[in-house]
Amino acid sequence: MYVMILNILAYGHDALMGLLYYSRTLGRRYSMKTTALAAAGWWAAQSVCKLPAMYLADDYNMTLIMTGQLVLMIVYLFIFYKSSPARKLLSFMLMAASLGMAEFTSVLIAANIFEIGDRPLQLGSEFTVAGLLIMRPLATLAYYIAFQIWNALQRSSWIHGSRQWLCVILPLSQVFLLWYLTEAYTEALETLPAPVLAGVFLAAAADIYMFVVFDQAQQREDMENELRLKKHLFQLEQIRYEKLRSSLEETARLRHDYQNYLLALRGMPAAEPETEDGGKGGERI
Repeated sequence: MYVMILNILAYGHDALMGLLYYSRTLGRRYSMKTTALAAAGWWAAQSVCKLPAMYLADDYNMTLIMTGQLVLMIVYLFIFYKSSPARKLLSFMLMAASLGMAEFTSVLIAANIFEIGDRPLQLGSEFTVAGLLIMRPLATLAYYIAFQIWNALQRSSWIHGSRQWLCVILPLSQVFLLWYLTEAYTEALETLPAPVLAGVFLAAAADIYMFVVFDQAQQREDMENELRLKKHLFQLEQIRYEKLRSSLEETARLRHDYQNYLLALRGMPAAEPETEDGGKGGERI
């Protein structure tokens, strides 16, 4: 029974870390107290709905369990946290992918120490206890890694605008891969090989690098657009300068002609006044 209690405490740790993670990435819609109560409700629902099916039932459907867990988390996020739907899903996908990799790492380590037995999750199983204990520090590290990736994406233009949904697709592919590996692990009743887990980590690293490449391409496009705009403005200024220079040259030419006209007027002899009889004034006899 202590395995069940240990798992309940593990879900409590996830609820606390999730509360801190989503509060920093998305922002709370309500007060800290209300959000904490909602996280406690998620903890209780997770423990009641998931643990009895995995530990006490003779057979269980992992796909159904994970689907219910996914729906519960999405409802929790959309009610109690802010931000857009794309950013909420991206925050959740980053967390789920990081936790999935941490979980499979703990399983791989525990499987090298203890035997799995008849099924992966059993009450009183040393393998299960070891996996839960190893998972706790790895889960904390997973939340930290997901938060750092989120911070890196915040500096990218791909997290803003219409490209937000593209940011969701890459970690979503990792979640589907981990989903498949979870089903394979529970149905085959054996641990996953190290190359498979290494492939998951490399795929996640490739996704992150893809975001970096996208961001660099976007920055280059923005620089090209800015350069194109500056070139257009320069051309407009050049046209304006040519018109202004032509106007100044025309003004200077008119001023020069007017000065020549004044000089010509000044060089002309003054006209003599006429006499009363209509003749020109002359010398008296």
